[in-house]
Amino acid sequence: MIEIKNLSFARGNNLIFQNVSFVVKPNELVVLKGANGQGKTTLLSNIVNFLEPLEGEILYHGKSVDGHTASQCFLYIGENNFAYDNLSLNENIKYWLAIHNVNFSQEIRDKSINFLFGELNLKLRFYQLSYGQKKKLQLLLLMLVNKPVWVLDDPFNGLDQDTINKITSLLSRKLEDDGIILISSHKDISIPNHSIYELK
Repeated sequence: MIEIKNLSFARGNNLIFQNVSFVVKPNELVVLKGANGQGKTTLLSNIVNFLEPLEGEILYHGKSVDGHTASQCFLYIGENNFAYDNLSLNENIKYWLAIHNVNFSQEIRDKSINFLFGELNLKLRFYQLSYGQKKKLQLLLLMLVNKPVWVLDDPFNGLDQDTINKITSLLSRKLEDDGIILISSHKDISIPNHSIYELK
């Protein structure tokens, strides 16, 4: 369970959000909503320990989230593509999995790629992909990295409807496996019984 307790964050004298509190339990998905500039990405960055809050605390199973807990238990996928443009797709995948301490078989990797892409030339350089392909490659981590909490910043942006359906099915399976999911999204989520937290 993740508990967000009276969280506030400021940049300089600019208060981004104040007194944010909610809980995400296993088998639950919470969607952060709010206008651009309301602090959705900043809030997610606080939760995964990228940024220090002004006030409040973030607890995971009753303990404060620090860098170690975040790296071991949270899979964060943000809006920026954490990839090297001049490395091949295969090299980028290996790099991502290495920083998450994941060993994987080539068979699992290939099945996961086929699920999202159909066919994909792993010798291509990252810069050669379209925006949507880059996003799909990043979301491949949902299938290759096994962490109990997924924190996803606008994961559907730039994706076609078929891929959105596939990612939605992955989210549903994660919840069935007692996963915890926190998402910011401009799109409606077609998963029953999710809850919405509105940043104002």
